[in-house]
Amino acid sequence: MDGEDSQLYSATKQQARRVVIQNNPEKKQPIRLRNDVIKLEEQDTEISSYWVKIPVYNPEKGRGESIWCPAIIPRKDREDVKECEFGDSELVKHEEDWFVHLVIKREVELETIRPDCPSSFSDVIAIDMGVRWVVMSVALLNCETKFYGEEVREIREHYKMLRKKIGKKKVRKGKQVIKKIGNKESRKVEDRLHKISREIVEDAKERDAIIAIGDLRGIREQEDKGRKFNDKLHKFPFDKLKRFIEYKAEWEGIRVIEVDERDTSKTCNRCGSQNTKRVGQGKFVCRDCGLEDNADKNGASNIAKRALGKSIRRPLSEAGALLAVPRTPAEKGEAKC
Repeated sequence: MDGEDSQLYSATKQQARRVVIQNNPEKKQPIRLRNDVIKLEEQDTEISSYWVKIPVYNPEKGRGESIWCPAIIPRKDREDVKECEFGDSELVKHEEDWFVHLVIKREVELETIRPDCPSSFSDVIAIDMGVRWVVMSVALLNCETKFYGEEVREIREHYKMLRKKIGKKKVRKGKQVIKKIGNKESRKVEDRLHKISREIVEDAKERDAIIAIGDLRGIREQEDKGRKFNDKLHKFPFDKLKRFIEYKAEWEGIRVIEVDERDTSKTCNRCGSQNTKRVGQGKFVCRDCGLEDNADKNGASNIAKRALGKSIRRPLSEAGALLAVPRTPAEKGEAKC
């Protein structure tokens, strides 16, 4: 505990009074911490190498104080933390522990797509989200395809069965147990979503590519495929995964474009025909050119074409080169570490 900052600036005092741990702190979650009321220092101690000072309000003394808390800074983020400017951060409570989520600012250069200038990037990675595979990506230049999310499906199925067992056995304090299970599931799923988004962004960085994501409305508006499918569809955090991809990509200076998914799943990416059909579990067949491919891969390839302003009804061979303006002046972006 450090009370040396009892004489605080008025703005700091106002912010400190909002950081009060009361009987029902959940109503104040998360608590915003302005960048002028927090401080991070590197001090090599047995507990931690990094410490963050945050304001608190002492109701007994009727004034603000500061406390130093050990901070965990991932090794990959330490240089950025030293060099970058802090943005407004958050104080959040998880179960019985309090955490500060630090936000740092960094200048990045993002590509602006325009069909009349030489390209400032070399490829397009198209992202297609769904229930069977949480994310499927296709690199437009060589059509390399990657599937993500098997672990997420396994986690969700595991905890779904666990909740069913608890409900059938009528476990004492079952509601509290189910709530804890749900929290644990959410943490595991979110951790995996962070890893998936990081892998996608790293792939884009290596390829010098932009990222194209299908409009999430296309996922929500899928036809009714039964109660089990609809349950999975509407409970999956697609929006959260999209946000993870966006801010991680922006941090690296990679442009992310949202693309209208209309007709991408029923149009052949090779010849542009809509004389197509789906066969079995996700196989796409074009009756005109004979293409047989994964249906999600076909849809993602069309998303990539549309991201470049190309018509998906044109054959892939006529889509033309990747075109975009040269890198523009730096645009500011923020990311949480």
